[in-house]
Parts: sequence; structure tokens; C-alpha cells
Amino acid sequence: MTHSLRITLSVIFALLTFSNISAYDFKEVSGRDTIYYNKTKNPKIVYVTYKEANEGCYVGDIVIPTYVTNEGTKYIVGGIDNAAFKNCYALTSVSLPIGIEYIGDDAFRNCTTITQITLPEYLTKIGYYSFGNTGLKEVKIPAVAEIDGMAFKGCKDLKSVTLHDSTKVIDDFAFMDCHKLEKINLPVGLERLGRSAFFNCYNLGDEVTIWHKTKLIGLYAFGNCHKLKVIRCNGTAYIPYCEKFAFGDIRPINKTLIVPPNTKNGYIRIQEWQDFTNIVEE
Repeated sequence: MTHSLRITLSVIFALLTFSNISAYDFKEVSGRDTIYYNKTKNPKIVYVTYKEANEGCYVGDIVIPTYVTNEGTKYIVGGIDNAAFKNCYALTSVSLPIGIEYIGDDAFRNCTTITQITLPEYLTKIGYYSFGNTGLKEVKIPAVAEIDGMAFKGCKDLKSVTLHDSTKVIDDFAFMDCHKLEKINLPVGLERLGRSAFFNCYNLGDEVTIWHKTKLIGLYAFGNCHKLKVIRCNGTAYIPYCEKFAFGDIRPINKTLIVPPNTKNGYIRIQEWQDFTNIVEE
């Protein structure tokens, strides 16, 4: 056998071996369904993961346990893997245990029949596109430091969102195309509002408050928020920097800007703020 042929056969064998590697470490029956798990670097914590392609998708009502035991070892269920429930169109509800701290990228993306979910209070991670295009109608977000990009993008039935004051970052496109969203309480601790974070939230109004810790408001953050009439900005010593068209590309900005006493002159020196038709100190 030639050297090149041996290399070729070795590569083929490696590929075949890799293709047979399971997408999960173990599975356990829970209620009417079977839940699949992956182990983590922490020997006591596992994440819920997706099923093998030939085993279908999660359907109906899923209750994720707080603990799961496999081969005599008891694990804490601490997270939802990337894409664990992605495209599970027949998934109607998911009950998350209190130990869930991590929700990965695309975790529930396109789960259009999920209309509500309770996020555990110790949650620390809401991943990229994690709830994008779901059927959620309302959501209360616990004390996560950052809401990743596109996390709730395209949730067209999402009407109510409650944010925690300790959240520091709402990333790009996080709530873009949430057409029915009516009101938003931006966190007191918010430092950065990403690009197009609330773009195309047509029903968002009438007022939004930007607190004193906010340093950056991204491009088109409030673009096409036609019902938004009042922006109340509490920046004094530090006035937030706005990227171009942060409040839409129509000039002048036909909204009222309310700023703290003795700060108006500071705001009108900055391009995006000076374009408001009405600036009031209050």
C-alpha cells in the first residue's frame, strides 16, 4: 500500500468516525418526551441539547427537571445549549428549572408556538437570536448583564417586556421587528444600547427614559418608532453619544427631548441631539 493511499484511508476513517459521534452525551425520559443532555466542564452541570436529526424535534409541553441522574451520577441542569430547541415548530411550552443560568445562541429560535416562558432569576446569559421569531407575547428578563444581539428579533406578537435595572448592554437588533411592543423600561444601569435595538417597533410609545449611565445609543436604535413622542434623557456630566440616525433618518426629529436643568446647551452642541424640534429642560 502506497504512503498516499494510507493517508487517504486514514482521512476517510477519521471522517466516518467523526460522523458517528453523538450530538449528546446521554438522554433521559421526562414526562411524555425524552430530553437530551450534554456534559460541561463542570462535572456536576449538564445542558439540555438538541436531538439527533433522525429522532425528530421536541414537541408539545416540555418540563425540564432541576436535576437529572445518569449512570449513578446526579447532575444540575444548568443551561440550554446552542440551537437546542431551534425550529421546534410544534413545541408549545417549556418549563425551565431555577438552576438554568445559560441560554445559548438560537436556543429557541423559530419556536413560533411558544407564547410564554418564565426565565429563571439566576439567569446570566441570553444568547444571540435565542428567542428570535418565537410567539412570545410577554417576557420578564432577570438580572442578566447583557442581552445578546437579535435575542428577541422578529417576535411579532411580543407586547410587553420588563427589563432588570442591572442590565448593562442591549445588543444590536435585540428587539428589532417586535411590531406590537408598546412600552419599554430601559434599565437604570444601561451603558450601551445597540444598533437597531428597537428598529421597526412601530407601536413603541409614547415616552422612553434614557438614564444617566448610558454612554452609547447605536445607529437606528429607535428607527421607525413612529409612536414614540418623548425622549427623556438624564445624562448630565456625561451626555450619551448617539450614532447617526439613532432616532430615525427623518430630519428634524419630530419628538420632544426632555433634559435635566442647565444642560440644554450641552445637548444642542451634539449633532443627533440638536436635531430635535423641541428641547425642554425639566
